[in-house]
Amino acid sequence: MYNFTDLHLHTTHSWDAEQTIESLIKKAYKEDVEFLGLTEHLDFHNNHPESFMHLDYNKYTAAVEHAKKDFPGLIKGVEVGEPNIYTELYDKYMEGKHFDFIMASVHWINGATPVFEEYFKRYKSYDDAYKKYFEEEFKLVSYGNFDAVAHLTLVHRHGKKLYKEYTYEKYKKEIDDILKVIISKNLALEVNCSGLRHPAKELIPDEDVIKAYIALGGNSIFIGSDAHRLSDSFYGLKEGYETLDRLGVKEIVIFEKRKQVRIPLRDDDIEGL
Repeated sequence: MYNFTDLHLHTTHSWDAEQTIESLIKKAYKEDVEFLGLTEHLDFHNNHPESFMHLDYNKYTAAVEHAKKDFPGLIKGVEVGEPNIYTELYDKYMEGKHFDFIMASVHWINGATPVFEEYFKRYKSYDDAYKKYFEEEFKLVSYGNFDAVAHLTLVHRHGKKLYKEYTYEKYKKEIDDILKVIISKNLALEVNCSGLRHPAKELIPDEDVIKAYIALGGNSIFIGSDAHRLSDSFYGLKEGYETLDRLGVKEIVIFEKRKQVRIPLRDDDIEGL
């Protein structure tokens, strides 16, 4: 049996989410999910519909500490958009604050987000749009003042609907360069299940990219559903775990006080630790 964890979850403490921590915990008990990673949004740029002020750190912290009495496997995280660009605001916000892990993302590029079709319309070709996205991902991981990388290849979650030509091999150099930096900085790589419920219909990143990460020496993987509503929470976890199992992954990571903690992918791997 798999040791199910979901380390990419948004609740009402994020500006765009509607599920509560309490409802997540109830569902986790029903579906045998042992660890829940809350990753509330933290964004700084002026074009964003909600500023970083929406994340009330004190309120969020109090809610997590209260909920952990009922669910000890609750992990207090945050998902930061483009900390490499907004370094001054990012550093200032983090002063005196404590998270179990900080996950970083590329959500916005020149005023548009690659999760919507509008982003692709800004470029002469889909190839240009993809290359620009990977360029920004490389800048993000090169900065590296965080713990985990969210949904690498996010551009393909919706992009697959428009650009059938994308493959790992087509962007091998760009992706491998990103993966090498991730590994060198000991950042954890997310296997994001949201693509399974979007046009990509596959994990983000896909199996070929995960294989490349492992082949390059990467061994710090975690899984998340990237859910903002209860109906999406834990969606795709089983497929994600099965994929990692098939690829020979024995351990995944969770986080505590900004440190990676390794746990077996399966219960029957515990004796081999």
